[in-house]
Amino acid sequence: MEYFIGSITTLVLVILVGIVYRKYTYESEVGYVSYSQAYIYSLIAPYLQDEIMVTIPAETQASRFNEAQYVRIVVLDSNAYWIRENTFYMADMEGEEVLKDTTRAVDIMAMDKVQLDKMVYIIEKLTEGKNNDRRDSGQS
Repeated sequence: MEYFIGSITTLVLVILVGIVYRKYTYESEVGYVSYSQAYIYSLIAPYLQDEIMVTIPAETQASRFNEAQYVRIVVLDSNAYWIRENTFYMADMEGEEVLKDTTRAVDIMAMDKVQLDKMVYIIEKLTEGKNNDRRDSGQS
């Protein structure tokens, strides 16, 4: 019985010390500061660069229509390059006008390393910013 009274007394003292300790640590002069995501962002927002906060434009009916109607063209070395229906085309230019009768598909398989690097650069410029750059056909 005397062990039981001693263990109960010890348990009550441990609980009281815990309550008193918690009361004095959380109720200081400054108070308790909760660190939320919004609070941390408000602290570091002035130091963030604008380039980090890039928003991706939403895909709308109008943007899909414009993409279907217009073709991106890269002009390099008096030649115009574009991609239409998954085929890479090129045509000669006269001034600022594309000569339509010189349009031909580009045979990338027969090119050397320098020409191939040039074509890869042109293809990257033509496809940059497109959000449908998937390798599958899209059909299920």
